[in-house]
Amino acid sequence: MANVLKTPPRPGRVEEPRQTPGAIANALPCRVFIPFTTPFLYGMERAVIELFDALRPNVEPYFLQGRLIFRDQPPVIREMLSRRLSISLLPDKHHWPRLSRPKSIRLLYEMIKASLRVNIAIFKGARRKDVLYVPGISAASSSLLAALLYRVTGRRVIHHFHDLGTNNPLFPLWIPLVTDFVHNTEFGYEDITRKLPAIKRKRNFILPLIVEVDGQLPEDPEVCRVLQGKRNLFFIGQISRHKGIDLLLESFKMVARQHADVTLQLVGGCGDDFQRELDREISLAGLGDRVRFWGFREDAIQLLRYAYLYVHSSPPSRFHESFGRSVVEAMALGVPTACFRSGALQEIVVHEKTGLVCDESAASLAAALNRFLTEINFRNGSGGNARRRYEELYTALVVRDRWIRFFKPTREAIQQT
Repeated sequence: MANVLKTPPRPGRVEEPRQTPGAIANALPCRVFIPFTTPFLYGMERAVIELFDALRPNVEPYFLQGRLIFRDQPPVIREMLSRRLSISLLPDKHHWPRLSRPKSIRLLYEMIKASLRVNIAIFKGARRKDVLYVPGISAASSSLLAALLYRVTGRRVIHHFHDLGTNNPLFPLWIPLVTDFVHNTEFGYEDITRKLPAIKRKRNFILPLIVEVDGQLPEDPEVCRVLQGKRNLFFIGQISRHKGIDLLLESFKMVARQHADVTLQLVGGCGDDFQRELDREISLAGLGDRVRFWGFREDAIQLLRYAYLYVHSSPPSRFHESFGRSVVEAMALGVPTACFRSGALQEIVVHEKTGLVCDESAASLAAALNRFLTEINFRNGSGGNARRRYEELYTALVVRDRWIRFFKPTREAIQQT
């Protein structure tokens, strides 16, 4: 069972887990319970799955998923099964109502009943584990009973900020139940604690995600036919307005007129209404043969192998990135990035060294794209710098032991902390 500090660190202190030599190898696995009832497989979901897969056998993860989600076998379930992760299921034989403002007394009753059933299921699943890991505030409301159990029995409750949103009214009530907060970046820690100062009274850890990339080329002949021999600008993630895809398209229109060999490749799911809006814009600009929507792809990283440049267009006025996983994956492949100053992107991307960080406008982004497309030596140098920064900061070789020390602190390490 993991130990916890009896008193919190001084306000504002960010902890660095420590470990005595040989302790990791000789200790029993740390059993971590993870409420993970998401049907999606975007950045956060991939990060959680790949993190705990990389930490085995030192850390043994136990995931809880929805029965209906498991039955439908979406990509997130297929990914978990392919990695042979332990999955237990909620007793949801039909769809439960989401927590929201109730429109009737009956709906309020149904929401309370569903919340209790989920809390009881997580409570039962977490009983014989060492650590409760909550990957976001949406899972916190379902983990209240388990968190209370863990605090009473002296075990750790970890909240990992995979996003920088703090508007949920549950947050002030959730903070006392958490023993450790994890942030992906220095920027994330500063941003969260500015919004919620009470978090500074807890232990805070800054731990980057583990990002591993298989650099093999895809075997799909269609992928090779479409992408080979072109300068491809890539975006991977949700094709949505809050990710700034409308601004990305506007900037692409500007550079496409100057560079006939440049294409825009968009990889990720897109809502029907937004897709139709983008299709109209692309058609009016006469760029139908130079913009490609790939939809969700389980082999997105293999497509990224053909990227000339990665573009992360999340505008800070709409969304704050807590990490920017696709940016780091591009770095691993030696691909530089153009982005806005959205959250931690300004920490991940080193301006003028591994990429370009732009002001929030289509014109500014277009200028950055044009510079990469025009100044070939600058593009290649930035790509090399990006690869070296990835190797220094984000590979499993660098990050994995820090995460293991975090999950499995020795008594000596805890006293030092």
